[in-house]
Amino acid sequence: MNDRITEAVVLAGGEGRRLRPLTTFQPKPMLPVANRPVVEYVLDALFESGIERAVVVVGHRADRIQSHLSATYPDANIEFVHQDARLGSGHALLLAEELVSGPFVVCNGDNVIDADIVTTVLERFSTTDSVATVAVAESDTPEEYGVVVEDNGRIADIDEHAVDSEGYLVNAGVYVFDDAVFEALRLTPPHDGETRLPDVIHYLDGNVTSVLVNGGWLDPSHPWGLLSVTETLLARRHGSAVAGSARIHERAVVGDHVVVGDDCDVGPGAVISAGSCLQNNVSVGANSVIERSILSTDARVGAGVVLRDSVVGPGATVGDGVVSPGGRADVILEGRLYTDRRLGSIIGDRAEVGANVTLTAGSRVGAEAVVGAGTVLHGDVRERVEVTH
Repeated sequence: MNDRITEAVVLAGGEGRRLRPLTTFQPKPMLPVANRPVVEYVLDALFESGIERAVVVVGHRADRIQSHLSATYPDANIEFVHQDARLGSGHALLLAEELVSGPFVVCNGDNVIDADIVTTVLERFSTTDSVATVAVAESDTPEEYGVVVEDNGRIADIDEHAVDSEGYLVNAGVYVFDDAVFEALRLTPPHDGETRLPDVIHYLDGNVTSVLVNGGWLDPSHPWGLLSVTETLLARRHGSAVAGSARIHERAVVGDHVVVGDDCDVGPGAVISAGSCLQNNVSVGANSVIERSILSTDARVGAGVVLRDSVVGPGATVGDGVVSPGGRADVILEGRLYTDRRLGSIIGDRAEVGANVTLTAGSRVGAEAVVGAGTVLHGDVRERVEVTH
């Protein structure tokens, strides 16, 4: 049996390109689900499971993560390592080599996990003769993940390019490694210029075990995933959470399974429905309907607006009478087609959407872009571009 494991590495350097324009100015681990950054769920899970020290590898918009975590966990033992170039998750772990001594936990910083997952992986590692243990989960879309090929709980491969979409388990992004992982990473060849952590499985000298962790693993890696993970987390709550400083008009309706943050202002006749989150200092005008949507800090939504299955970035402005009716759409992200996804519209940071605009399902407005009044928008608007009717 191994000694108790008290150290962890959190890989939080990813850019989150599939979530653009929401990650133009903030890193993926800082995106909010149920009004909390994803990375907070990871750190809470680690500390609750007995981890005493965390090394966080940061990259894209590193200052956002570092300042937030330092303020949120002032008494925790957290160190930061900077990954200046995007060279993959394996390279990110190598940067932490001098700061940990094995065995230790490794977690992706952009998945929602709970303490039960970390505890389960630790117990599996500690009770088996293995050099690594990997958390695996069932998925409805395994082709989007590293698909795990296993035999009696021992991992033979993690296939990053699986095309078959039935009957597979996927890599849930929680590991325990011993010190041998660093030498194995140095032997792992890069793929398209990046060293990927799952590829290290082939170069570890010893058994790699797996453990099934269904239930506590949620992945907001796509815009529709951000919405569905938020909806799932809110559905676990009783009622709604409305900050004491929020101003909710007496004729507004706030449904169950909603979160409203500090200093929000919800006007008369407005309806905030299940699965919706208003972060801090958000305003929603009279008679607007917000359904299964996320309104980020400092967002301004006018009167008579309808937003379904949509995300509005920090500081964005949505004019009176704007309609984003939601529904299902085919969406292209990073050159890949995703069919029949439930997604209304995505409005990037500090973008402006004029009055009476219609945003069709799957449309995206880039950060600091402007969509003129009366426009019917299909597809995408690049950041800092102005589109007029």
